[in-house]
Amino acid sequence: MNVLYNKKSTIEPRIAVNWKLNSTSSFHAGYGLHSTMESVHNYFAKVENADGIIIEPNKDLGLLKAHHFVLGYEKRFSKNLMAKVELYYQGLYDLPVENLDTSYYATINEGVEFRYVDLVNKGTGKNYGVEFTLERFLHNNFYFMLNGSLFSSTYKALDGIERNTAFNGEYLINFLTGKEFVKLGKNKNKSLSLNLKVFYGGGRKYIPLLRDADGNVAVEPEQGRFWDYSNAYKNKLEDMMQVAFLVSYKINKPKVTHEFNLNIDNLTNSQSKLTEFYDAREPGSVGYVKQFGAFPNLIYRIYF
Repeated sequence: MNVLYNKKSTIEPRIAVNWKLNSTSSFHAGYGLHSTMESVHNYFAKVENADGIIIEPNKDLGLLKAHHFVLGYEKRFSKNLMAKVELYYQGLYDLPVENLDTSYYATINEGVEFRYVDLVNKGTGKNYGVEFTLERFLHNNFYFMLNGSLFSSTYKALDGIERNTAFNGEYLINFLTGKEFVKLGKNKNKSLSLNLKVFYGGGRKYIPLLRDADGNVAVEPEQGRFWDYSNAYKNKLEDMMQVAFLVSYKINKPKVTHEFNLNIDNLTNSQSKLTEFYDAREPGSVGYVKQFGAFPNLIYRIYF
């Protein structure tokens, strides 16, 4: 991998083996060295230095790298039904973190927050867990997949403290299923597809507001002091749940196909709390960022 912009490059060896025990079961293992660029805005971040001069300190930022290891077992119960369990470990290094020995900040948490700061490739992290999958492949116009995972995701910035990443939900469950009804209508040229997806998982870790010994909000808006960075990503507010439903109706003709899709995200209108913020108008002066509510999306496509 070669980043032409700042001439940062890496070689990424990969190796994988599969040991077939018999016609229905096998073990597999693999290793890979993986790397990734940062989001573009980090390279061009403008930062004010101690002399009050605006600089761009991140143009020479290196790649985030990680050693990936995986060990798994797969069992096929029939042509269309399979189960798999995998153990994995990812050792992250050269993680971009703020160039300050009292800072918690690392770019690995981007997506929850981002900052324009001086970054250096001196952070570390690790992700590990176990994942189980039971899958029925599409057969007789029906499929399903059940997937569950127990995992941990942590990192260290220059302050040397091991913290959860913002995305360390610790557990999750996904369930997908669908059924297609074909050859409908007088001319047998219509089809109806029903699909359901259910997600349940641990909530995101967050940075809490400053509080006193009694647990009351103790922010100082005039000084711009709101957040308790010493407890960054230590806890979560609530678990998350989402149900998505998709119905698709197709009309097939010799020269054209019409498709109507209705996709409803968060069908149950679950609005779990993701993080908190200071709001003097709310009880206790605490407001919450929540999941998006139910969101219907109607789509028409034409194929010709």
